[in-house]
Amino acid sequence: MPMKRLNYKVSTLCIATFILAAAVAWGALGAMPHLEDEHANVFQARVFASGRVTADEPPVQPTSFFIPFIIHYDGQAFGKYTPGYPLVLSIGALINQLWLINALAASLTVLGVYLLGRDLFDSNAGLLAAALGAIAPMFLMLSGTLLAHTTTMCALVFFAWAFIRARRSTEPRRFRFAILSGGSIGWALITRPWTAIAIGTPFALLALIDLLRGPRQNIGAYGRMILAFVLIVSIWPLFNTWTTGSPTTNTYTMWWPYDSVGFGPSVGRGTDGHTWDKAMINFRLDFQPFGETWLGWPSVASWSLAWLPIALGLVWPKRDRRDWALIILPALLIIAYLAYWARGAGLFGPRYYAEGMPFLWIIAARGLIKFGSTKWPRRIIKVALPILIAWNIVFAIEPRFLQSFEQYRSARENIDRIAAAKLHHALVFVHTDIWTDYADLGWLNEPQLVESDVLFAQDYGAIVDENIIRAFPDRKVYYYDKTQDMPLVAGR
Repeated sequence: MPMKRLNYKVSTLCIATFILAAAVAWGALGAMPHLEDEHANVFQARVFASGRVTADEPPVQPTSFFIPFIIHYDGQAFGKYTPGYPLVLSIGALINQLWLINALAASLTVLGVYLLGRDLFDSNAGLLAAALGAIAPMFLMLSGTLLAHTTTMCALVFFAWAFIRARRSTEPRRFRFAILSGGSIGWALITRPWTAIAIGTPFALLALIDLLRGPRQNIGAYGRMILAFVLIVSIWPLFNTWTTGSPTTNTYTMWWPYDSVGFGPSVGRGTDGHTWDKAMINFRLDFQPFGETWLGWPSVASWSLAWLPIALGLVWPKRDRRDWALIILPALLIIAYLAYWARGAGLFGPRYYAEGMPFLWIIAARGLIKFGSTKWPRRIIKVALPILIAWNIVFAIEPRFLQSFEQYRSARENIDRIAAAKLHHALVFVHTDIWTDYADLGWLNEPQLVESDVLFAQDYGAIVDENIIRAFPDRKVYYYDKTQDMPLVAGR
């Protein structure tokens, strides 16, 4: 098949992925944050976009502006997460199009999967892997969120691709690929550290072996890789020093003291903390839905048919150690998250495993190609694959899209009501039963609250509200309760 035609197909896949991610972002999720993690990411991104590292703490009643995972420390406010994703997301914040970042990252991830599959095996493997990934339910749903998984996935797949190219002594652009590889894994580390460590460890061991076997011919490439890695990773301790005064602070534990990796009574919830039994419960609850969401194929006897092409890729002749090398990466990721007390499962799927999906897509593509290399298996695939893809669209993607729409559409309706009222220099007290009732509007506040044209605060009653009114004088006061026939009414 001509390379020009393949490139056209890859471009088409990337464009289609961007459109699908945008459809999820706007059509299902309202292009706004919903989960606690998203709110923290958006807040810190908007702080970065304003040219600052932290925002000033509210001058009065911080609880009236409460949104989870935003830390208040020494008069400053900042998100609890590492700075990688908020820095990228700040580009979207600058143009008020936050959704754009993950949509672009999804498109680039599909490109990276193609490149990795092509350079490890051939163009057909890369193209099929990219196509499988472009319609994977968990991948599509995460691409419409404001979570860090999609950008981390993008960084890791480009890291793996560039690492492979940088290892080749005959590669004419070896040093450029080395810099790209080091920078990519560095960015993944300051975005989702535990994930990057799990995926990056085998590559680090491989680099060490290369250096021991041929130090002279490899030191130049790996030296540049390490330098790029260190330069990017240095952002993290600088951020910690600026926000907390110490480069080694674990900002996760500033919100929940038990929010760290490991086992024992000091890690995780409960008097006994995180235990091996709890880890296995998490694994059993997460692994089955992972099989149903990384490809979207149905399950038979509690096992997703998605694992069938993986098995074919690993054991069908001709067996290749590169297939087995790829399976190590998602396996290590799953093993690594046994040591984390929380589960990642939910509407989008078990997202803590998400960054392992690109490598599974390539192995699955290899399995389908190898199995279909002879006449009768090829006929089976030609019949079965369209059926499985249709199942994925109808029974995996569509229900998640509709469930997201049903669950989150009211949040966007609140924003639309406020926008329709054309408020200016206003203070709006929001009635809250749960934190999301306020956060659905409160995330629109500027990080520096005084700079907000329309400022949202939680309604805690007359005494507390009066303190807020005095702290932000000369504003028209309104009250908002979405449960009322007339949600927005003028106050004092």
